[in-house]
Amino acid sequence: MKWILFTGTWRVTNAQVETDVRQAVQEIVERGDGVLTGGATGVDFFAMDEMLRINPTFSSLRVIIPAYLEDYITDYYTNWCIEPITKKDIEHLALLLRKIKNIQPTAIIEMPYRVITQTHYDMRNDEEVLQADGVCAFQVNDSSGTQYTIDKAKQTGIPILLHKKYTL
Repeated sequence: MKWILFTGTWRVTNAQVETDVRQAVQEIVERGDGVLTGGATGVDFFAMDEMLRINPTFSSLRVIIPAYLEDYITDYYTNWCIEPITKKDIEHLALLLRKIKNIQPTAIIEMPYRVITQTHYDMRNDEEVLQADGVCAFQVNDSSGTQYTIDKAKQTGIPILLHKKYTL
């Protein structure tokens, strides 16, 4: 099984981004490969939620987060609950991440940190690339974070299988 990293915006999305992510997840799973994400809102959430629908055991899902799960969720509420991310978005994310951990504990890969800085998020992004065999990127408004992951993958020889760009 190859692990395909889903990377993209966590802030601004629309129905087209969601549809494209869900369709790509379906294609990856149908060919027998696994989905790798960073456990954020937006693109990561859509990928994890689609996995719940088509692979409810989460046997072909890996989610790398930059801290212990509960600390990660707390960080989201504390630092990322700003427009356009709402408390409801974070509640949905927390519920899904906890469900994944409950059903398939090995699917959630927690980095051993309690306090999270941008450095930890960057380390998470680097770890995603290290574990990926390919990348599906959904880049909204020339997102620098998504571009960082694309560039890092290219530098390490990991193929970019899909790169969709959106202007919202």
